[in-house]
Amino acid sequence: MVVILMAARVIIVQFIVIRANLLPNSVLDMTVQSPDLHNNLGVSAIGHFTMHIDNGGGYRFLHKPEWVNNCYCDRCENIPVNYTFEKEFDLPTPPRGTWFDIWITIYWSCLDTGITLSCAFENVHYRGYVK
Repeated sequence: MVVILMAARVIIVQFIVIRANLLPNSVLDMTVQSPDLHNNLGVSAIGHFTMHIDNGGGYRFLHKPEWVNNCYCDRCENIPVNYTFEKEFDLPTPPRGTWFDIWITIYWSCLDTGITLSCAFENVHYRGYVK
């Protein structure tokens, strides 16, 4: 959660994983969401993305950020606040009901100043179970 002070108003924004599931073919299906600040600069990248499964095993999807939602450096306009994706992982999908944890960094509101690219970001944890 991030607190933003704007013109004597306090706005609390949350980054969330809307849903996540491990599919039978060793694929993670997931939707993440950035805050909606009504600036058309939603989820621009994801990164530092790992998973741990309670019955054993873990997987690192991404070390560095990966651009998403057709965003790349200076082309980050009209970006939706949600991003849905599927990523393969190199473990057998555990049985239904098995709990898992995901840690992911969500980048949003990316702007190119001409000198540097800056993004707001938040590290998010999600705990769910195989459905």
